[in-house]
Amino acid sequence: MRLKRFLRTTALSFLAAATVLTSGALAGCSKSEDSRQTDADGKDQEDSKNQKDDDKSNPTPTADAQDENDDASDKEDLSDTVRWFNASYAILTELNGWDYTIFAGAKPGLMMRGNMQSMLEESWGVTDRASADETLDWILTEGHRYGFADDMTYLQECGLGEIAADNRIAFILENFDVSQEDAEFYVNTYAMYETYGAEAIDAWDYCRAMNLMGFFYLAGYYTETEALDTSLDIAKVLQAKFGSWDALVDSYLRGYEYWAEENSDARREVYEDLKKRDDNPYSVNYNTELTKTW
Repeated sequence: MRLKRFLRTTALSFLAAATVLTSGALAGCSKSEDSRQTDADGKDQEDSKNQKDDDKSNPTPTADAQDENDDASDKEDLSDTVRWFNASYAILTELNGWDYTIFAGAKPGLMMRGNMQSMLEESWGVTDRASADETLDWILTEGHRYGFADDMTYLQECGLGEIAADNRIAFILENFDVSQEDAEFYVNTYAMYETYGAEAIDAWDYCRAMNLMGFFYLAGYYTETEALDTSLDIAKVLQAKFGSWDALVDSYLRGYEYWAEENSDARREVYEDLKKRDDNPYSVNYNTELTKTW
């Protein structure tokens, strides 16, 4: 959610005039105007323009999907590195009803390829290799974490951090053209920023990037080797940012809350449930050495 910055009042007592002129100010940030709907190419969305539930927005693997590769797609052949890849987006894989013990969550095939191409075009604006690369570049260089940091820095400049916690909602409502619901959202998100800093939601973007590599592979825009190679590069960056699966998932869920403007309780439940299973995807050591094994 990106802030549209137009002060309701001409200035705040503690806000320099230069900041008002250059930053514009916060307002008009209703859900219908947020960043998930502003980019025509769908890059601001996780999987669907119209649905937040990813298990309802992606095609379900079909029994007659034709296997095109016998390498990393076979459960028994998964190395710890590929298992690590799968674990990074296992929550979404589970929500989609897919198989987190298979690279990309499903077997490739002609029907799957067509379904994935349709989903990627509708939800991400991806229609070929070039647009896939463009989308990947966006999520790795900007993503939602860029907007999050920008929004929170702006609120900090406005002096929100100097306002007592109990008075922050009233402060935003008094000074900015937003709804009660949006004011609560900004206050809660800013509290997240105060606790975890500008990198609070980094895992959200990187986990989605890992997931996209599986989608691109199933859609036929990347070969399996290309998808695995790129996943390895992304995974090394992601792994270094956190010290455990719990820390990574916490960041991912904070990002979901920022994107969806709702709590992440349902996804938290999925995570806790996955950890209890015999085939727990998070049983792979978080700090395992990620190497090319394909």
